[in-house]
Amino acid sequence: MNMNFENIPMPFAVVAFFALGIERLLYSYCFICTDHFKKSVDQKKIPGLSTISKDGLYWRSMQRLGMYIKVFQFGVCIYDLLVLDQNNVWDNVFKAGMISTPEKSAQLAFGLMLLFIGQLLNYFVFKALGAKGVYYGYEFGYPTARVSCFPYNLNISDPQYWGVLMSIFGIYLAVGASSFMIPLFELTWYLMSMKVLENERGRRWATALTGPTKVA
Repeated sequence: MNMNFENIPMPFAVVAFFALGIERLLYSYCFICTDHFKKSVDQKKIPGLSTISKDGLYWRSMQRLGMYIKVFQFGVCIYDLLVLDQNNVWDNVFKAGMISTPEKSAQLAFGLMLLFIGQLLNYFVFKALGAKGVYYGYEFGYPTARVSCFPYNLNISDPQYWGVLMSIFGIYLAVGASSFMIPLFELTWYLMSMKVLENERGRRWATALTGPTKVA
């Protein structure tokens, strides 16, 4: 696995870092400024939400925005792998590069295992919580069951986020990517989410800086 970033264009690195952060900042906004988000939805200040059912309006709005915002994450990864690293990925995927040596075969197997486990975690998180629970139904005030089944009976916090990270690292390992800058950027943003942006710590810090959120 090569961590060398020398061949990554600096403008792309800067744009990628902030583009990947848009999703995390959106979720942070909903978590920390929940009432403000609800007001913005009620007043139709956020585009692209006009067709959403009034039943579960807030969590469905968050679900829709979450789908839109994935464009940034997918776009960055696709550009990184299929444009900047095109020749390397092509050789590894379509010319058997990842099975050319025992080391690369082991990397391929490990990458696929991470991808499988990551998707398994995501699947069971959605199965346990449902879309309403995943998209902040509890924070928005909808009745949501508290669960203790798999994967919430594991001794790890935020299994969905770890599932996403395992999936991204798994893909990059499996295709033999030349650089792991994008997975590391994702790791940075998701850790920020887990520890601050979507954490009570973040709420306390926001309140200390700005005072209690007021909704007119």
